[in-house]
Amino acid sequence: MRIDVPWGKGTTPVEVDARRVAAVLGAKAEKAEDPDGILHGAISRPGASFEGFIAAAPSPLLVVVNDGTRPTPSAHVLRALRPGLEEWLTAPGRELAFAVATGTHRVALPEEIDHIFGSGLAEAHAGRIFSHDAKAGEQLVHLGATRRGTDVWVNRLLADARGVIVINSVEPHYFAGYTGGRKSLFPGLAGYDTVWANHKLSMEPGSETLVLEGNPVHEDLEEAMAVGVTGKEIFSIQLVLDKDHQIGFAAAGSLAETFRQAVAVADRQFVLGIERRYEVVVAVAPHPMDCNFYQTNKAIQSGALAVKNGGVLIVVSQCPFGLGENQTLFDMLAAADSPAEALQRAGREEYKLGVQQATRVASILERAEIWAVTSLKDDDVRAMFMTPVADVQTAVDEALARQGPDAQVLFLNEASITVPRVPIGLDHS
Repeated sequence: MRIDVPWGKGTTPVEVDARRVAAVLGAKAEKAEDPDGILHGAISRPGASFEGFIAAAPSPLLVVVNDGTRPTPSAHVLRALRPGLEEWLTAPGRELAFAVATGTHRVALPEEIDHIFGSGLAEAHAGRIFSHDAKAGEQLVHLGATRRGTDVWVNRLLADARGVIVINSVEPHYFAGYTGGRKSLFPGLAGYDTVWANHKLSMEPGSETLVLEGNPVHEDLEEAMAVGVTGKEIFSIQLVLDKDHQIGFAAAGSLAETFRQAVAVADRQFVLGIERRYEVVVAVAPHPMDCNFYQTNKAIQSGALAVKNGGVLIVVSQCPFGLGENQTLFDMLAAADSPAEALQRAGREEYKLGVQQATRVASILERAEIWAVTSLKDDDVRAMFMTPVADVQTAVDEALARQGPDAQVLFLNEASITVPRVPIGLDHS
């Protein structure tokens, strides 16, 4: 049986005896027949249309989009909005800006700007496009604090804006419950200290994938957002993507309602029912979520939900940007003599942004092996108590041989955005 496993912008073939393959799973989404029609229907809906919003939109107006680590087709949405935005801009005294919501990621590269906005808009509005920098103190404004004590620092563009357009896509997130919605602004346009304080809550109970109610990270983000957008007019476009990362669903209107609608669709599309946990699981971080190992962690967390105790989790991610700008995951594991020691140190030491990754990966390593098919240096992979493997075929063959003749392999070809779910009673095998 041939399986085409995503690798970078292409695929790599793997041959496996069909009897040894449990399933090959991805998001439960077909190719959308009419992405343009889906978007147009959403932004034209009576009572929540873009035309109605832009006709009365206040100035300054800020458009917020995701960075290049997300598959959100922002350029597609902006093509539909551009005529209305440019007509709005013709009135004297009006100010328009575009912000790339990087959170604590690096600023967007020039080629990423062209991809995010589309080359035409990027060229026409080059002077209006800005990448958020969470550590640039001179660009931040303090607006208050949440009940959990998170100081709300935001990009000055957001603080000064009277109108905000948010474009995002929604998928499961391993500790915030779901991406999208409020995450465009927090952590997207938040200061580093704000993100640090919020993400520290990921160490508390309830900060889990698919969970919103009772999730301290999500609830704190909601409070921070309420502080950050008080008195502003918001128009939100929330998407759920099809199998080709094009628009499969769109909701437009208020941020809260569009997020709620998108979450409901995402839950049906990205939660994958499986019969049991498997001896071997291949968890793929598809492009562009394979950009570095920091982002690859999401695929590891998903794959871990499907692998048996004592099994092998094969993570597949090209990682063209190496370990990533946040190397806490690597640093904490590499500094320890074992995953158990990494967990103990995390419990003793002050929280650092990214510790939640290290502790969760260490917990997985306590019960299963992680093999990595990446472009990382072999020594870096071994320093994280993982096994580097040259290619997916070799990894699958050797893992199945080690696990025995009855072992099966489960392929999760979009592990970064999907969540495997086993029946109750089999989730601790």
